Amino acid sequence: MNDYVVIIYNGEQVSVPKEVADFLEQDRKRQQAQDKQDARHLSKSEFETVLSGMECVKRPGEDAVLRNLRLENLRGAIAELDVQGQNLLSLRIQR
Repeated sequence: MNDYVVIIYNGEQVSVPKEVADFLEQDRKRQQAQDKQDARHLSKSEFETVLSGMECVKRPGEDAVLRNLRLENLRGAIAELDVQGQNLLSLRIQR
């Protein structure tokens, strides 16, 4: 009991099984949704673009705080290693 429907394909009317027409319609909707998502992503990325001049801006206070936090986290992670792990890390760093 295959139902056939007529669709427009490359400007011509074509009779296809309903399952094929349904699949093509779902694919068209999926592609349309993907195109909208791509457009949103591109418009959003325009606002997130970092200006080249901003890379030169230095924030010594913030940089020092972030460096100290990273060092503190690193020291804490190293302290949790067993002696063998600490020795291996020490050897690796000395290379």
